[in-house]
Amino acid sequence: MEIPKLYQDYFKQNQFETLTKIQDAVYMPFKEGKDLVAMAPTGSGKTLGFVMPMLETLVPKDGLQVLILEPSQELAMQVRDVIQPLAKLVDCKVQALTGGANPTRQLKKLKEKPEIIVATLGRLNELMEARKVKLGKINIVIVDEADEMLNESKLESVRSTISQMPADVQMTFFSATGNDIFQEMHKWFGKDFLVIDQRNDTSYTAGIKHYFVDANNEFVKNAILRELAHNKKFLGIVFFGNSRSLHKVISDMNHDKTNFVALDSKMSSQQRKTALQLFSNKKVNLLLTTDVAARGMDISDVNMIVNYMMPRDNNEYVHRSGRTGRMGKSGNVITFGNNHDMRNLQDMVDVEITKTYVDHEGKLSKKPVFDKKKRPVNKSSKPAVKPKKRLRDQKNKGKRNFNKK
Repeated sequence: MEIPKLYQDYFKQNQFETLTKIQDAVYMPFKEGKDLVAMAPTGSGKTLGFVMPMLETLVPKDGLQVLILEPSQELAMQVRDVIQPLAKLVDCKVQALTGGANPTRQLKKLKEKPEIIVATLGRLNELMEARKVKLGKINIVIVDEADEMLNESKLESVRSTISQMPADVQMTFFSATGNDIFQEMHKWFGKDFLVIDQRNDTSYTAGIKHYFVDANNEFVKNAILRELAHNKKFLGIVFFGNSRSLHKVISDMNHDKTNFVALDSKMSSQQRKTALQLFSNKKVNLLLTTDVAARGMDISDVNMIVNYMMPRDNNEYVHRSGRTGRMGKSGNVITFGNNHDMRNLQDMVDVEITKTYVDHEGKLSKKPVFDKKKRPVNKSSKPAVKPKKRLRDQKNKGKRNFNKK
């Protein structure tokens, strides 16, 4: 299928030459009003895949018609930013509703009657309870990152939200990884869904290489992160399994005056926005985060992902890895752990894992850069910290043995 005429200038400006496979596969079924479950690898263009046909269904100045649900503030803002220039082509408006943002300002913008809302569940539910947002005229609901949005903690909230829309609302779900619930969609949503599954298409992730670094204590891991941060060509995201571990490393990095930013769900909306801007604009080249940033975040030129802590499962590994090597670009993923972790990781994921090291220039190396005592080995093969003098030597400092003949 050729690029729709409405979007040809946009594609040209962004140097996109053709539709991706998922964009091609989704376009007509979506436009025809079919209920969909669409799965494709990270970086394959799923956002544009649902935005293009969705915009062509809108009636300008006819109130709220589309709701897009996202799992995080960052992703909601990112999707809004993708939609905005395209929505202008059809004379429509889009608004993001996220927690952490100023609610008064959001209410003021709602008076402009946007045709599209991109929202996180928490803030959307608040505004619905306050009767500031009504879903009675929604034509299309898009659930992005559906494997996450339909997990045990969010499923009932998603169903409750959709239940307040018209019975014939078009339901579409997009994801990079699967979820057992995708096999039971009729049970949960009362409809039959067309399933488009392109997860086995590896062309979008072919440029990603996967490595394992033998680093099983904080001293070694943090030393490696500092080396990476000093490499000017490095732009990487470091993932932690929980906030406690993240903040422990933040404290260590601050002590050593390492140049980095952090992203955590406990930060304010403005703090998170500032951190992402600094990283996206390459003012810093190291971003430390929990998995809040793993879902769908698209930051240009990220060339390395570091799993400071082992991912819980293959889906988590896929989403973290998907922040690099997007749309066929090259990228590296390294995971810290011990030999037992490496075996578990190889059993967990479907890619080849190579053991590697990180040298003092922040580059991948075939040789270890830490000795058996976990001390950095520099180019002169001397320990980075000078050994303390023996007590006897300190006592005799400045004295001469005059009895020596």
